[in-house]
Amino acid sequence: MINLIKNEFIKLMKKKSTYIFLIITFLFIILTNILYKHFYNGISYSGYYKDDAEFYSTVLRQLDPNNSEQVEEYVEIKTQLDVINLISKYGFDSWQANIIPGQVSSIIGLINRYTYIEKDEFALTDAKKKYDTFINALDSDNWRYFAELELEEVNLLLSEKQQFSIDNNLNSEGSTYDFKIYEINKQILEWRLEKDISYANTFLNTALQNYSRSSRNIIYYEAESNHSYSDKLDYYDSLKEANINKYYIENNIRNIKDYDNRYILVNLLNEYELFILIFIIMISGSIVSDEFNKGTIKLLLIRPYSRLKILLAKFLTCLCMFILFIVFIFISQLLVGGIIQGFGSLNVPAVIYNYNTHNIETMSIIKYLIINICAKSPMFLLLITLAFTISTLFTNSALAIALPLLGYMVSSIINQLIAHALLKDIKAPLYFVTPNWDLTSYLFGGLPSFEPINLRFSILVCLSYFLIMIFISCYVFKKRNIKNV
Repeated sequence: MINLIKNEFIKLMKKKSTYIFLIITFLFIILTNILYKHFYNGISYSGYYKDDAEFYSTVLRQLDPNNSEQVEEYVEIKTQLDVINLISKYGFDSWQANIIPGQVSSIIGLINRYTYIEKDEFALTDAKKKYDTFINALDSDNWRYFAELELEEVNLLLSEKQQFSIDNNLNSEGSTYDFKIYEINKQILEWRLEKDISYANTFLNTALQNYSRSSRNIIYYEAESNHSYSDKLDYYDSLKEANINKYYIENNIRNIKDYDNRYILVNLLNEYELFILIFIIMISGSIVSDEFNKGTIKLLLIRPYSRLKILLAKFLTCLCMFILFIVFIFISQLLVGGIIQGFGSLNVPAVIYNYNTHNIETMSIIKYLIINICAKSPMFLLLITLAFTISTLFTNSALAIALPLLGYMVSSIINQLIAHALLKDIKAPLYFVTPNWDLTSYLFGGLPSFEPINLRFSILVCLSYFLIMIFISCYVFKKRNIKNV
């Protein structure tokens, strides 16, 4: 058996197409890392702001502040333009650009309103003093001033809300919901000040924003009573996102960023899934049919091995190539990503939220990747087996490669159709393979994509399809007449 597998490896290594695909994959890995470094982590919104500034300037020139019918619109447009001009002073990618629209724009609006509409000199003077204080903080790079100001406002709102509830003997769900939202805002601001997280476009600032969004979703879900299964899936996603971002914040992890080398390695299968499938389907879809097309099947079958052993050796070769190709991609990404994006982020482990224990767990990137490969293996294995079976049945490499790839590409559409069928209480489509072949949703206590199924059911469905295809391949290959080949 080992000699047969070794012989199959030698055949594959003699093919130019194998090396061509490896080179293409390597070049794609380089391109992916370059794009992630210079595009996703370097997105600038300056172009959008400049376009808005030109638009507002054009509109403003057409309005007359002395016209009572146009003054309201004039003030609104001028405020927007003043905000953009102030942002441009500090840079569209600065921390000030994230503060000005939320905290400074309101005072700019008041200044314009007191100047052109109400013409209240006393109120205008007070507004300008507050504006000057804000500008001084912006100029001196004092982002903590705004965080402390926000925290003071949140504490005041919390105190007022609590006192109002006591005075009116309220304990309604709406009151509790608002109180929890204020508590989240307070926690975020305390973290910001404690961990020294500015408003700049950094990983930890994004983590704060993600924590805020997901925590609000959790509170909203828990405040409601009627939920669909889709709502429950979103709730689980929010739990995961909130707890993982909380871990990053509390541990003050700063040496990682979105789409860096660590991110790609952790999500290796998702990033390069299509390349893995094309490579292994090309091999499994031609490994049998090529023997018939080239007429070498007779030379193979005259060896002192049974047909089933020969077929098994070819199938095991496909599985070995699948594993080796993933290793090739991992090593390539590790080296290429490290050279282009740096190796600094690799000392941060993979961070997992366990739905069963409701705790954060950490593990090495390699261990996490192996777990994901095992969870994804039913999909890869079934597509490999499908290509292998078609290659054995029809001895047509093109058909054996095209059909599995087509099945993979339409799998999401099939799952959407199954979801619609479930809404009409039609359960039969759940026995189809595509809703069951990705087991990653079950990891760490997660929920399946469709409510009626579970891990045992998915494994049994995948195993049934696998055994049927293997049986067909073995039966046809054993009975095939090769006299006319």
